Amino acid sequence: MVKNKKQNKKTASKDITIFILAVLLVAAITFGVVALIKQSQPKETGEKDSAQDKNTASEILKTEEDLKDEDKVAESSNDAKDRMEADEKVKVPAEIDESGLIIAKPEISFVAEEGDKIAAGGAIYNINESEGTCTYVFSKGDSTITASTKILPNPGYISCETARIERSKFTSGTWSVKIQYKSKTAEGESETQTYTIK
Repeated sequence: MVKNKKQNKKTASKDITIFILAVLLVAAITFGVVALIKQSQPKETGEKDSAQDKNTASEILKTEEDLKDEDKVAESSNDAKDRMEADEKVKVPAEIDESGLIIAKPEISFVAEEGDKIAAGGAIYNINESEGTCTYVFSKGDSTITASTKILPNPGYISCETARIERSKFTSGTWSVKIQYKSKTAEGESETQTYTIK
Protein backbone atom coordinates (compact mmCIF):
# COMPACT_ATOMS: atom_id res chain seq x y z
CA MET A 1 0.00 0.00 0.00
CA VAL A 2 2.77 2.40 0.92
CA LYS A 3 4.55 1.56 -2.32
CA ASN A 4 1.37 2.23 -4.33
CA LYS A 5 0.91 5.59 -2.62
CA LYS A 6 4.51 6.56 -3.38
CA GLN A 7 4.06 5.47 -7.01
CA ASN A 8 0.82 7.37 -7.27
CA LYS A 9 2.51 10.49 -5.88
CA LYS A 10 5.37 10.13 -8.36
CA THR A 11 2.94 9.62 -11.23
CA ALA A 12 0.87 12.58 -10.10
CA SER A 13 3.93 14.83 -9.82
CA LYS A 14 5.09 13.67 -13.26
CA ASP A 15 1.65 14.48 -14.66
CA ILE A 16 1.72 17.91 -13.06
CA THR A 17 5.21 18.55 -14.42
CA ILE A 18 4.17 17.47 -17.91
CA PHE A 19 1.05 19.63 -17.68
CA ILE A 20 3.09 22.68 -16.58
CA LEU A 21 5.60 22.09 -19.38
CA ALA A 22 2.76 21.74 -21.87
CA VAL A 23 1.18 25.00 -20.65
CA LEU A 24 4.57 26.78 -20.87
CA LEU A 25 5.13 25.35 -24.34
CA VAL A 26 1.70 26.52 -25.53
CA ALA A 27 2.34 29.96 -23.99
CA ALA A 28 5.74 30.18 -25.68
CA ILE A 29 4.27 29.18 -29.02
CA THR A 30 1.44 31.69 -28.60
CA PHE A 31 3.86 34.52 -27.75
CA GLY A 32 6.02 33.55 -30.69
CA VAL A 33 3.09 33.58 -33.10
CA VAL A 34 1.91 36.95 -31.74
CA ALA A 35 5.43 38.39 -32.13
CA LEU A 36 5.63 37.12 -35.72
CA ILE A 37 2.25 38.66 -36.53
CA LYS A 38 3.33 41.99 -35.05
CA GLN A 39 6.58 41.94 -37.03
CA SER A 40 4.83 41.14 -40.29
CA GLN A 41 2.20 43.90 -39.92
CA PRO A 42 4.54 46.91 -40.08
CA LYS A 43 6.32 45.32 -43.03
CA GLU A 44 3.04 45.00 -44.93
CA THR A 45 2.17 48.60 -44.07
CA GLY A 46 5.57 49.68 -45.29
CA GLU A 47 5.06 47.75 -48.49
CA LYS A 48 1.65 49.36 -48.88
CA ASP A 49 3.17 52.80 -48.26
CA SER A 50 5.93 52.23 -50.81
CA ALA A 51 3.35 50.92 -53.29
CA GLN A 52 1.26 54.04 -52.65
CA ASP A 53 4.35 56.23 -53.12
CA LYS A 54 5.07 54.47 -56.42
CA ASN A 55 1.46 54.98 -57.53
CA THR A 56 1.58 58.66 -56.51
CA ALA A 57 4.88 59.14 -58.36
CA SER A 58 3.48 57.51 -61.49
CA GLU A 59 0.37 59.70 -61.24
CA ILE A 60 2.58 62.80 -60.99
CA LEU A 61 4.62 61.65 -63.99
CA LYS A 62 1.42 60.99 -65.93
CA THR A 63 0.14 64.44 -64.98
CA GLU A 64 3.37 66.08 -66.17
CA GLU A 65 3.21 64.08 -69.41
CA ASP A 66 -0.43 65.10 -69.83
CA LEU A 67 0.54 68.75 -69.32
CA LYS A 68 3.33 68.43 -71.89
CA ASP A 69 0.83 66.89 -74.32
CA GLU A 70 -1.65 69.68 -73.58
CA ASP A 71 1.10 72.26 -74.23
CA LYS A 72 1.91 70.56 -77.54
CA VAL A 73 -1.78 70.59 -78.48
CA ALA A 74 -2.03 74.26 -77.49
CA GLU A 75 1.08 75.12 -79.52
CA SER A 76 -0.16 73.24 -82.57
CA SER A 77 -3.61 74.83 -82.29
CA ASN A 78 -1.97 78.28 -82.04
CA ASP A 79 0.10 77.50 -85.14
CA ALA A 80 -3.03 76.34 -86.94
CA LYS A 81 -4.85 79.50 -85.82
CA ASP A 82 -2.01 81.69 -87.14
CA ARG A 83 -2.08 79.84 -90.47
CA MET A 84 -5.85 80.18 -90.66
CA GLU A 85 -5.64 83.92 -89.96
CA ALA A 86 -3.00 84.30 -92.68
CA ASP A 87 -5.18 82.23 -95.04
CA GLU A 88 -8.22 84.35 -94.21
CA LYS A 89 -6.27 87.50 -95.17
CA VAL A 90 -5.24 85.84 -98.43
CA LYS A 91 -8.82 84.78 -99.21
CA VAL A 92 -10.01 88.41 -99.29
CA PRO A 93 -11.23 88.93 -102.88
CA ALA A 94 -8.59 90.80 -104.89
CA GLU A 95 -9.44 94.35 -105.90
CA ILE A 96 -8.28 95.63 -109.28
CA ASP A 97 -7.18 99.22 -109.90
CA GLU A 98 -7.80 101.34 -113.05
CA SER A 99 -4.68 100.00 -114.77
CA GLY A 100 -5.81 96.38 -114.28
CA LEU A 101 -3.35 95.58 -111.47
CA ILE A 102 -4.33 93.83 -108.22
CA ILE A 103 -4.42 96.28 -105.30
CA ALA A 104 -1.79 95.03 -102.83
CA LYS A 105 -2.25 95.91 -99.17
CA PRO A 106 1.14 95.95 -97.42
CA GLU A 107 1.34 96.19 -93.63
CA ILE A 108 4.25 97.54 -91.58
CA SER A 109 5.39 94.88 -89.10
CA PHE A 110 8.00 96.91 -87.19
CA VAL A 111 10.28 99.95 -87.18
CA ALA A 112 13.22 99.93 -84.76
CA GLU A 113 16.71 101.24 -84.13
CA GLU A 114 19.42 98.59 -84.61
CA GLY A 115 22.71 100.11 -83.51
CA ASP A 116 23.65 102.72 -86.13
CA LYS A 117 20.74 101.77 -88.41
CA ILE A 118 16.98 102.23 -88.59
CA ALA A 119 15.32 98.93 -89.51
CA ALA A 120 11.82 98.32 -90.86
CA GLY A 121 9.91 95.22 -91.94
CA GLY A 122 6.52 94.38 -93.39
CA ALA A 123 4.28 91.86 -95.11
CA ILE A 124 1.50 91.61 -97.68
CA TYR A 125 -1.30 89.20 -96.79
CA ASN A 126 -3.83 89.68 -99.59
CA ILE A 127 -1.61 88.42 -102.45
CA ASN A 128 1.00 85.72 -102.97
CA GLU A 129 3.54 85.92 -105.76
CA SER A 130 7.24 85.29 -106.26
CA GLU A 131 8.47 88.60 -107.73
CA GLY A 132 7.96 92.16 -106.56
CA THR A 133 9.56 95.06 -104.71
CA CYS A 134 8.79 96.61 -101.34
CA THR A 135 9.85 100.25 -100.94
CA TYR A 136 9.98 101.72 -97.44
CA VAL A 137 9.29 105.47 -97.50
CA PHE A 138 10.28 107.61 -94.49
CA SER A 139 9.23 111.25 -94.60
CA LYS A 140 9.49 114.28 -92.30
CA GLY A 141 8.59 117.71 -93.64
CA ASP A 142 10.48 118.14 -96.92
CA SER A 143 12.83 115.20 -96.18
CA THR A 144 12.19 111.79 -97.75
CA ILE A 145 14.33 108.68 -97.32
CA THR A 146 13.55 105.47 -99.26
CA ALA A 147 14.89 101.93 -99.23
CA SER A 148 13.75 99.15 -101.59
CA THR A 149 13.93 95.43 -100.77
CA LYS A 150 12.98 92.14 -102.43
CA ILE A 151 10.12 89.95 -101.28
CA LEU A 152 10.20 86.58 -99.58
CA PRO A 153 7.31 84.34 -100.68
CA ASN A 154 5.73 82.29 -97.86
CA PRO A 155 2.82 79.84 -97.87
CA GLY A 156 -0.17 82.13 -98.31
CA TYR A 157 1.50 85.57 -98.07
CA ILE A 158 4.56 87.70 -98.91
CA SER A 159 7.18 89.09 -96.53
CA CYS A 160 9.11 92.21 -97.41
CA GLU A 161 12.82 91.83 -96.65
CA THR A 162 13.93 94.05 -93.77
CA ALA A 163 15.26 97.47 -94.79
CA ARG A 164 18.24 98.85 -92.83
CA ILE A 165 19.07 102.53 -93.36
CA GLU A 166 22.01 104.42 -91.87
CA ARG A 167 20.92 106.26 -88.73
CA SER A 168 22.99 109.28 -89.79
CA LYS A 169 20.56 109.97 -92.69
CA PHE A 170 17.78 110.80 -90.22
CA THR A 171 17.30 113.92 -88.14
CA SER A 172 15.74 113.77 -84.69
CA GLY A 173 11.96 113.94 -84.54
CA THR A 174 8.87 112.08 -85.71
CA TRP A 175 8.96 110.45 -89.12
CA SER A 176 6.07 109.02 -91.16
CA VAL A 177 6.65 105.51 -92.53
CA LYS A 178 4.84 103.53 -95.23
CA ILE A 179 5.50 100.62 -97.59
CA GLN A 180 4.86 100.84 -101.32
CA TYR A 181 4.61 97.54 -103.22
CA LYS A 182 5.02 97.04 -106.97
CA SER A 183 5.13 93.95 -109.22
CA LYS A 184 4.05 93.00 -112.75
CA THR A 185 0.59 92.05 -111.49
CA ALA A 186 0.01 94.14 -108.34
CA GLU A 187 0.68 97.45 -106.65
CA GLY A 188 -0.36 99.29 -103.52
CA GLU A 189 0.80 100.98 -100.33
CA SER A 190 0.31 100.56 -96.61
CA GLU A 191 -1.26 102.93 -94.14
CA THR A 192 1.18 105.45 -92.69
CA GLN A 193 2.72 104.93 -89.26
CA THR A 194 4.92 107.26 -87.23
CA TYR A 195 8.28 106.58 -85.63
CA THR A 196 10.19 108.99 -83.38
CA ILE A 197 13.95 109.17 -83.61
CA LYS A 198 15.74 110.80 -80.67
